[in-house]
Amino acid sequence: MGESTIRIITVNIPISYLKAIDNLTGKTGLYPSRSELIRVAVRDFLISELQIAKSFAAYHEKKQKVQELPAIDENLFVRIPVGNDPVDGSPEYKTFRIVQR
Repeated sequence: MGESTIRIITVNIPISYLKAIDNLTGKTGLYPSRSELIRVAVRDFLISELQIAKSFAAYHEKKQKVQELPAIDENLFVRIPVGNDPVDGSPEYKTFRIVQR
């Protein structure tokens, strides 16, 4: 990371967190410094949260589309559940026209 892309911030954390961070940093730790450990932790957190936010956005878009569907005449059509949406698990339907013989 370039020097111009990094900003110094102040964060207050519990002593127990700091002790755990210190156990993971330094010559015998997994990370060279507290700053590097915190950067990695924040990056991983952001990636995870952004993926969750995208799934919520997809969920709300799907729900909005479902609500925008025109009402069907239940005497002429029937909606059958065909599975669940892989993003949010909401039911998906297929609409069939009722044909009388």
